[in-house]
Amino acid sequence: MPFPPEQRDRPDPERDAITDTAPPPAATRVRRRTPSISPHPATTTDPTATATDPTAPPTASSAPPHPERTTDPTAPPAATSTPPHPATTTATAAITPSTSTSTSTSTSTSTSTSTSTPLATPPADEIPGSRQSPAFWIAFVLTWLASGLAQGMAGVAVPQLLKEWSPDTATGDLSFVLTLGGVAILITTPLFGRLSDRSLSRWGLRRPWILYGSVIALLGFVIEALAPSLVTLSIGAVLVLTGWGAVSMTIHTLFADQIRRRIRAIMSAVTGAATTIGILTGVAVTGIVASWGQAAMFLVPGGVSVLLAMTLFFTLDDLHRTEPASALNWRTVLDTFWLNPRRHPDFAWAWICRFFMTASIVSVTNYLYLTISSRFGIDDPAQIAAIQAQATGAFTLCNLLLAFVFGVISDRTGRRKPTVIIGALTSAAGLIVAIAFGDIAMFLVGIAIVGAGQGAYIAADVALMTETLPAIEDAGKDLGIVALAYLLPGIVVPVLGFFLTRIGSDTGENFAALYVAAFLMALIAAFAVTRVRSVR
Repeated sequence: MPFPPEQRDRPDPERDAITDTAPPPAATRVRRRTPSISPHPATTTDPTATATDPTAPPTASSAPPHPERTTDPTAPPAATSTPPHPATTTATAAITPSTSTSTSTSTSTSTSTSTSTPLATPPADEIPGSRQSPAFWIAFVLTWLASGLAQGMAGVAVPQLLKEWSPDTATGDLSFVLTLGGVAILITTPLFGRLSDRSLSRWGLRRPWILYGSVIALLGFVIEALAPSLVTLSIGAVLVLTGWGAVSMTIHTLFADQIRRRIRAIMSAVTGAATTIGILTGVAVTGIVASWGQAAMFLVPGGVSVLLAMTLFFTLDDLHRTEPASALNWRTVLDTFWLNPRRHPDFAWAWICRFFMTASIVSVTNYLYLTISSRFGIDDPAQIAAIQAQATGAFTLCNLLLAFVFGVISDRTGRRKPTVIIGALTSAAGLIVAIAFGDIAMFLVGIAIVGAGQGAYIAADVALMTETLPAIEDAGKDLGIVALAYLLPGIVVPVLGFFLTRIGSDTGENFAALYVAAFLMALIAAFAVTRVRSVR
């Protein structure tokens, strides 16, 4: 709400006198879809109309309760001691939600200018999206769980299959598969975000990409299930990662579209916990069905993950664009992959923090199966999977506990940085414990500590990223770049791991070197977040 009910219900002559000077540009209007609105309604307004009922709730484009902020429609908002939350600024040129419901209020305000300068500072907790049903919240969490389920399956099925095909080259082959998949998502994910922002689909801005991504991922699972060779398996992995890249872009963007700032940390904790539970479930289920054959390893957990992701497609009340965006050109396409760090330093530092923290965790999760096999001299796939399940279980338990504790603390205090720092440093300590001792018990203790640190980190991670976004009109593109910080380590870590694991080992079994690198990455992440200025 733009202002408390007790203020809204009192007549305010100054507020009621505010009128529009010009309607928003037709090419950039975006509306919320509600049951009373047809898929593509005309969203015209009368720029001379004024509010006649001061007790009626304002719409998303209603004038703010402070007339002094709108005295000059072309001037930027006055500087304040606390800058407005960039990810929730609705008065911008490219995202201007407009509603066409019948009420006694006929108020129009100027929401954009030709220079894309915000006209007013909206409430910090404002979002462009509409009120969602309870089914949406369940489906939103289930989609994050589905993402984890796919990750957990890949963490067992792919390395196990490679080890069965060629034990001596399994580490290098895994790096090859992951690198190809990483390159694919590096190229496609930001493009999906850019296209999502421009979508004119009757399904909305984000829903089509849930469907497209799920279909692509399902095709990839089928190819992996039938793959007779490394090349075919790599093609399937590329499709799986590309599909989940589209879904990942969507669920990240929904944090800016649909989730209010005051609950972002706890929702970040919930979705992070769901992802972790999904990984644990994927590891366990894949280990169970591995005896059924190659096809079962990929199709059972993979098929379930796609079905879970599709629940979000059917429950999301999405934003809709009513007119085409400006034509794409090569410069616009190239800008999809870039956000100037000098103009947006806080976003850049938050991105660096997420990249290195994710790379640190990926160094553990991607090579956990091979680490257990090599470090403890175990060749039996069932025994390796059992220890991996124990490690993932210890990781998950500590992750869930710390995620919810720090999620509540972060939302109540409004502070994100301390939570991220604590999480990164705790994770770094766990990595040292995991690799410093040679027995399984201490290895599991170390992984549990890593899980605790990761839990604290994810409690504020997504909230931190969305609160450093430059502008809401490019949320899909920008959060596609954010998703790269989560996906790009899939390229970097396999390449790094290929060389690090070969220090003193011709067969690539020096996983201690990889864990030391992961430790340093966690320290870099802790440092990077201290450079963010606009978020506490």
